Amino acid sequence: MTSNFRLTGDYQAGDLAPRMKRIGLVLAVLGLGAGAAMGLTGDADTKTHFWFAYLVAFCFALAIGLGAMFFTIVGHVVNTHWNISLRRLAELTMGALPIICLFGLAMLLPFFDHEVDIWQWDTINSGGAHAVEHGSDHGGAGAQSLSDTLDHAEHVHIVEKKAAYLNRNGFIFRLLAYFLIWAWMAKFFLSKSAAQDTAGDSIDNVLRMKKVAAPMIFVFALTISFAAFDLIMSLDETWFSTIFGVYIFAGSFLAANCWLVIMSKWLQARGKMTDVINTEHYHDLGKWMFAFTFFWGYIAFSQFMLIWYANIPEETHFYMNRTMGVWQGYSNLLMVGAFFFPFLALLSRHVKRSTNVLCGMAVYILFMRYLDLYWLIMPNYHRGEIIDNPFGLVEISLVIGFIGLLLFGIARNAGKQSLLPINDPLLAKCLGHKNL
Repeated sequence: MTSNFRLTGDYQAGDLAPRMKRIGLVLAVLGLGAGAAMGLTGDADTKTHFWFAYLVAFCFALAIGLGAMFFTIVGHVVNTHWNISLRRLAELTMGALPIICLFGLAMLLPFFDHEVDIWQWDTINSGGAHAVEHGSDHGGAGAQSLSDTLDHAEHVHIVEKKAAYLNRNGFIFRLLAYFLIWAWMAKFFLSKSAAQDTAGDSIDNVLRMKKVAAPMIFVFALTISFAAFDLIMSLDETWFSTIFGVYIFAGSFLAANCWLVIMSKWLQARGKMTDVINTEHYHDLGKWMFAFTFFWGYIAFSQFMLIWYANIPEETHFYMNRTMGVWQGYSNLLMVGAFFFPFLALLSRHVKRSTNVLCGMAVYILFMRYLDLYWLIMPNYHRGEIIDNPFGLVEISLVIGFIGLLLFGIARNAGKQSLLPINDPLLAKCLGHKNL
């Protein structure tokens, strides 16, 4: 640590860590337990609903962790200084990825339950023509929505062409690979950063993290893109979009910046980090929130515009399913609530520099991030058929459970090291940072 400044604040989680660990554990047990009790004790349709809701909640928590991972890695690559006082909070957030991914492995269980059929390409690949009949009445709807644009024979033909990729064994292998890679990346950067706190000379750790971060950017890009294809896009086995991975990345990084605003505000309200996270850092987080709100909207519009212009049946049914019945309301709400409102609100410098207002915006945008994932995933339950709004207590319970897991994972690591990389050579520059 340089001799030009002296740290005098409180940078240890102290008794907050075990307290939040208990709260997170309680939320996880109650949320996931209640969701399972409501969703796994009914008929096949109720179980299918449960697993779709479980996937939404899992992807929401995963998006926050992966966004925090990118926040950490890209900071090392570009040698930025403004985010040093926030970096440990991002590292602690991505440090929760192993436990999130562990519970994500539960998504493999539907493959072994004959009553539940989420990824129907596995049924079609294994069942041939019978799968069409099975898919057409599964859960009361099946592939019915596709019949408007694709006949059943063509539907099966398209999926069979993708069988080399869309198969159960390949899916399981790739999912395990993603989770192991993310867990290793989270452990590496958190452990090396924490080692700076006690190292007499932290330059070696800094250089090692920078050397690893550069190639990990490419690894991160590939894994988040293919995980988005596997977990979400493959739910609709005939649909495809080459920009979908970027869409998910944009939402993930936006969610992570919102999470960091909330974490920072919560810690400072309890006397932690009060002298190292100031208005300038909140302003920069607000700028990232604004930039990625716009970027997400740009990618969403680009995807829609290209599919609308090409007018290929295999592509257009994705949006047709989301512009009918209850999903039309969700689509309108996303357009206005997830793009136009936060875009206009975050244009203001005053909003970005008012910590209370910015924190409120962060909570609101996180809710929109959940809604976006819900909009992507849930229309595949009943395959786009016009139904009553499926959102209910199961969804609420499961997202509370996964937020609890996220808090538990963060608190478990927060009790082991400082909340601030106190020996980082760029910390002094970070504390003197000013926005123009």
